[in-house]
Amino acid sequence: MATFNAADLNSKAMPMGGYGNAAMVYGTVMPSSGALASVYRPVRIPAGMTVTGLRVHNADLDTGGTSFAVKIGYTPVNPEDGPAGDDDYFSAPVTHLSVAGLNDYRFDPIKFEKDVYVDLTVTVAATVFATGKITAIVTGEATGVK
Repeated sequence: MATFNAADLNSKAMPMGGYGNAAMVYGTVMPSSGALASVYRPVRIPAGMTVTGLRVHNADLDTGGTSFAVKIGYTPVNPEDGPAGDDDYFSAPVTHLSVAGLNDYRFDPIKFEKDVYVDLTVTVAATVFATGKITAIVTGEATGVK
């Protein structure tokens, strides 16, 4: 049997401050429509955070259908400073807003050197939109900016 080590295995673990380096930010938005191309922006990710997890908790926002879909990505708070946005980095279009629930998204960890917003962009409009909350919970490591 072989042992396979990550290239940065022994340099990755960094000393923690007195309270650790774990970070979490969360926010809630309550949209009033489910129109195509609408953007729901529940949370701002601060500069210096390496994001390793995203969970979205939502109400049933489409009481008349099951195809209400959004893609989940990010856009810079200040477009002149970057980074370039990626409207589906965290998830390609999913229909999770058609039913109440809590969903975890899988993606490669990403570090943001500048503040960004988490965006849920509607790709398929709601059949019968119902107002409700969307809460995004972002977890990761507070690694600081360069």
